[in-house]
Amino acid sequence: MHLLKSVLVASLVAVFGTISHQTQINGLPAGIVLSLAGVILGAVECRSTNLGRITFPILMVLFVFVSAQDWTGDKLLPANELGMVWSYGAVLLAALVSLWPRIGPQR
Repeated sequence: MHLLKSVLVASLVAVFGTISHQTQINGLPAGIVLSLAGVILGAVECRSTNLGRITFPILMVLFVFVSAQDWTGDKLLPANELGMVWSYGAVLLAALVSLWPRIGPQR
């Protein structure tokens, strides 16, 4: 059940982030900010179990890698500044959140 949750959350975050990371509102990169915030929220959500903690960053790497490929002559992740920030930033944030130590109550 936890694996299914991680797969679902990672795929939704990756798909919607890949679709919206190029969006700009009045010249401000609102899409990349919201996409990376989605990665942080998804990673925190999946972090509650050890399996989700491991699978979420791996799935983000897989989904970003697959979406960056040129399968049909059209790329979902263009090689521009926002595309690079999304591809490297999503993977880095997912890994950082999953590697962050658990902070429990002080004894």
